[in-house]
Amino acid sequence: MARALLSFMLALGLAALPGAVPAQTPAPADPEVAKGVKLVEDGDYDGAILTLDNASRRLASDPSRAKDLSQAYLYLGIAYVGKGHEAAARAKFREALTQIRDLTLSPDKFPPKVIDVFEAARAEAGKAPAQTAEKKGGGGHKGLLIGAGIVAVGGGVAIAAASGGSKASDNRQTLNFADSVAENEQRFFSVIPRSAGALEATVTWQDGQIELGVGLEERNPPYTDLGQAQRTTNTTRVLRANVTQQEYVVIVSNYSGRRGTEPFTVRVTLP
Repeated sequence: MARALLSFMLALGLAALPGAVPAQTPAPADPEVAKGVKLVEDGDYDGAILTLDNASRRLASDPSRAKDLSQAYLYLGIAYVGKGHEAAARAKFREALTQIRDLTLSPDKFPPKVIDVFEAARAEAGKAPAQTAEKKGGGGHKGLLIGAGIVAVGGGVAIAAASGGSKASDNRQTLNFADSVAENEQRFFSVIPRSAGALEATVTWQDGQIELGVGLEERNPPYTDLGQAQRTTNTTRVLRANVTQQEYVVIVSNYSGRRGTEPFTVRVTLP
């Protein structure tokens, strides 16, 4: 009876209860990724998101760890499916496919909902332009990384896609992101300037009775915080900072104390 009930809930999607994902995949070599996978399997999605994001940040700097990094992104995506954040899940699945392009999910191991979202991410990855990262020798990046925003829930993190980008007339670049954020959540958006210079991030929301925050930190250790944000109107906050040619994370946070989600847009201008 219990197995039948679990199968029914899995058929509906991921249920937030222990055993939500069958423990049938090989254990990753990385202990932190293995811990995150176990948390997903136990239905602890918030804990899994935090653990797997920390692991993915660490593994991303080591090209030899593509398999473990792909598993970290894959299970981050599964955790976000479990949380109902499908856009974030698709973005994480795209990251997993970037690491291992022929990655597939077996219907014997994963719920239909997970497979549906994963295949949607695969289709999106196939249509994505080659703008996401032009690699130099040695595994570095040249140009601007688009579509690698990160969504944090309860301290955990996942990726949210960018809505678009353009090059300004003064050769500066502009990215526009759109998402929503609930109380005690954050959304992270990764960008890479083409050169050193000034970055400006403007977050705009709808409800003038609350306040969203915007921050900036280095994507890699020691994750230095940069810039100071100022509220310029009831629904706008602006951050300015000097940056170099490395990856940064723009962070939008909501600690307003009001339940529900708040839609927002972020406009990032950078050299």
